[in-house]
Amino acid sequence: MADFREGYYRDKYGRWQKDRRSGNDRRTLQNAYPIEHERRTMFRRKADRETLDKDHREMIEEALEDFAEEHQGHI
Repeated sequence: MADFREGYYRDKYGRWQKDRRSGNDRRTLQNAYPIEHERRTMFRRKADRETLDKDHREMIEEALEDFAEEHQGHI
């Protein structure tokens, strides 16, 4: 049977079921992948940057504490 209904699918018993997935099929979009890929890369970079900023702040605070200990609390 080459029968096809838009917005429906056949279950394992051959009954038509309403397709509840999102309406946009990513496989049919021509240039969607590069945009989505760039979005994922941007969020990954943001998370990495936040982690590095946190690590750098901690390292700077430790260095300042070490410096203060070596100089009896005077900068």
